[in-house]
Amino acid sequence: MPKLKPEELETRRQEIIDAARTCFLRSGFHRTTTDEICKQASITPGGLYHYFAGKDEIIAAVIQQQAKSAIDRTRSILDDAGGMRGAFGEVAQQFMGTMNDPNIDDVVRLEIEIWAEGLKNPKLGDLSKEAWALRQDWMETMVRRGAEEGLYNTNDVDARGLASLLTAILLGMRLGKVLWKDDFDLNGAIKAMFMVHSGRLVMEMPGINGILAPKAKVPVKERARAS
Repeated sequence: MPKLKPEELETRRQEIIDAARTCFLRSGFHRTTTDEICKQASITPGGLYHYFAGKDEIIAAVIQQQAKSAIDRTRSILDDAGGMRGAFGEVAQQFMGTMNDPNIDDVVRLEIEIWAEGLKNPKLGDLSKEAWALRQDWMETMVRRGAEEGLYNTNDVDARGLASLLTAILLGMRLGKVLWKDDFDLNGAIKAMFMVHSGRLVMEMPGINGILAPKAKVPVKERARAS
């Protein structure tokens, strides 16, 4: 193989990752062979192994690339918006566009396959967990900055808890769209999520304070005296 400059090596490596992602989305990573990836990337098997030791390394690179791309897009929105109030609106539009992308179902199917395999393959499971942890950490950063800029009606915002909830909701909507197809009201679910998050949809729940901040137990002697 001719000696390539570092930037050319990185470009070629990225082309292989993109080709592998295309193959995985089309056939799943179990059924995709390295020969298919080579054909998609227009590279020989020998050339492929110059960049990756095997299919497992390529799968890892695809997982990491997907997480990085998602975070880079969100970070770019935040930088351009100049503040969290505008950024949240831009992120909401990006999310709606992503969820209505005709290719999103193939992406989610690939993620489901990776999650299932990760239950049996600890290395792959850890990779997937780390990739989603990056997304959640970035979500937590957005929530924390929003709290600092007065976006919420209280300064006492549990950034980690809210980021965990939002991540779980986003994952649930992606799964619902794939599993239940037209029976899942995607646009209604997105609208409800943002209404709840913006405080326009609230519910009076008298018992909620006891769940969020359990009352201190009254000592037995005091209860007996009160009765």
